[in-house]
Amino acid sequence: MMRLFPTALWVCALVAAAIGCSKDAPESKKVGGCTIETITIGTGMNVADEAPADAAWIRVSSVEPAEYDVYKKAALDLSKALELRNVDIYTRSELRHVAEGACWPPYAVELRIKLDEASGALIHKYLQTTPLAEHLPTAERPEGYGPFFVTCGSGSSDWWTVWYRK
Repeated sequence: MMRLFPTALWVCALVAAAIGCSKDAPESKKVGGCTIETITIGTGMNVADEAPADAAWIRVSSVEPAEYDVYKKAALDLSKALELRNVDIYTRSELRHVAEGACWPPYAVELRIKLDEASGALIHKYLQTTPLAEHLPTAERPEGYGPFFVTCGSGSSDWWTVWYRK
């Protein structure tokens, strides 16, 4: 029996690696009547102990699930674009998935940033011409919301959205 356990563990790890999923199960928590899973894809970072309460947010989001690499590349590309424009990033989350409930958006990686709405307009203009994760921005919302979109705002208010297509 002891010989089977390590073999079974090894087989499980091999299968997980082959299908490209994390070896860790997603963490789940209840938020506002929704069950939110946090899926580790390698995007999480904390540069500050905590973002200020008035920190703006910017999210790479999608309605339909995408490959984890798309979320990761888009979030890292977005971080680099913000840093090049001297926007301070307080935190960047791992992928969050709404597993149950009506919370929006269903999939998102969120960055908490130091930005006001006026400065955010410059970032908006820049992203309207900048590919992320090898996807191109588009002026109109694609059918089905596209592979992902980037939304920026503060509190419960959205300032703007940039849609991306393949």
